[in-house]
Order: sequence, then structure tokens, then C-alpha cells
Amino acid sequence: MREKRFFVRSQDIEKNAALLSSEESHHLKDVLRLKKGDSVIIFNGEGQEFEGKVTSLSNRVGVLLEKKRRNRSKDPISVCLAQSLPKKKKMDFIIAKACELGVIEIFPLETERASFKLTGPGSERVQQRWQKIAVQTCKQSRLDWIPELHEPIKFKDLLQKAKEFQAVLIPHTDPNLPKLSDVITAVKNKVMPRNSLELKSQPMRKILLVIGPEGGFSEKEILLAKEKGAYLVHLGDLILKTETASIVGVALVKYAFNL
Repeated sequence: MREKRFFVRSQDIEKNAALLSSEESHHLKDVLRLKKGDSVIIFNGEGQEFEGKVTSLSNRVGVLLEKKRRNRSKDPISVCLAQSLPKKKKMDFIIAKACELGVIEIFPLETERASFKLTGPGSERVQQRWQKIAVQTCKQSRLDWIPELHEPIKFKDLLQKAKEFQAVLIPHTDPNLPKLSDVITAVKNKVMPRNSLELKSQPMRKILLVIGPEGGFSEKEILLAKEKGAYLVHLGDLILKTETASIVGVALVKYAFNL
């Protein structure tokens, strides 16, 4: 039988008791029709997972936490994704797939040729939907960490954060650029410590993958990226849609680092 897994924020866990949100409570009671005493799995999106039993079926379901099942730290080398905002609901798809692939941070990116601008009264509602997609994907994929979903950021402001990452990789259509696989090998040799003990003892190292819009980055943006020390790379002869490029890029980086 498939485990019944629910997300509870850390602030809603006190000692050995957890209180589900209204939405998670609805799913437990009205969709899955669980009862008092039924076994469930609780995770807090911050690496911890618990075994528990339902104790109350009020508006917010109570769960007794009987055993900590996992306490997983983040990978010492992790992948972050900055995604130029695509039109319509493509970003929903990208966020879901990025979560499945274990990305730890997602930056919705405003570029000169972006198809979509997240402004106006509906922007908060859109971001809430993205957060919900991230939570649901992590529930279904049995992931322990929910990625941090940042506020939309302009391309130039993102590059100001370049020093927070061990490498910033930007796929571009110029066939004269080095291949992503070759650049990743060079980056790996640069950031990987000499042994596993050294890797575990050091702070987490982050690789940022920046995916542009379907129209590509502007020349101004490319020049700015070079000035900030980003690695401009070529994904291959095929022209990929922006949502495809994000999945391919993240998978290649994770594969290269054995993540």
C-alpha cells in the first residue's frame, strides 16, 4: 500500500505533535478518507520525515509523531535554477520538473525578451500557486527538501549574486561556445574537494543554471554575463524550448556531479 505523506511546516510541529494545514487536512479527511489511528508520514520540507498516527479530525488534523524516520541534510554540492519567465503556465511545468530533479533554489527571472512579466495584483496569487506546485511535487516524489522559491528577479540583479555560487552556467545558442559537458568538467575539477571527508566538512557549494527566454538573451545581457564571470555554454545543435532546456541542463549538471 502506498504511504500517505503530508507536508507540515516546522512551526506547526511542537515536540511530538503536528498540526496539518487546512488544505492538507482536507486531503487527509475528504479525499483519502483517513480516520483516527491511521498511520501517516509527515515531512517538514527541511530534511526531516516522521512516522505518525492521526489523533484528531478537526478543521486542522492533528498527528502524533511516533518516530523520526529521516533527517537528511542538503547535498554538499547542489543545483539552483534561474528560469526566464515563459508565457502562460509553462512555469508551472518547469517548477514541478525542477523539484523532481532535486533543485534547491528557483529564481523566476525577468529578462529583456521574456514572454511574461509577473506584475500587478495577480502576481502574489501566481507565486502562491508555484509554491503549492513545489510542495505537491515534493510530496509525490518523496523529496525531503522543498526548494526555496525566490521572488522574481531581474537578470542584472541575479548576476550581482554570482559570488554566492561556485559557478554560473548560461546556455546560449552560439555554436562557437564551449559545450556544456566540457565546461562542467572544468567546473567540477575546480570546485570538488580532494576526498569525501573534505567535501562533507565544507559549506554547501551551489551551481546556478540560468535558462533564457525562447527569444534568447539580448547582446547586452550576454556582455553583462561575461563581465560577471558566468560560463556561457552551448547545449548542442538542436534548438530547445525554454522548458526543455531547463530540464536537460539540470539533469546534465546533476549527472556530472553524481547527484
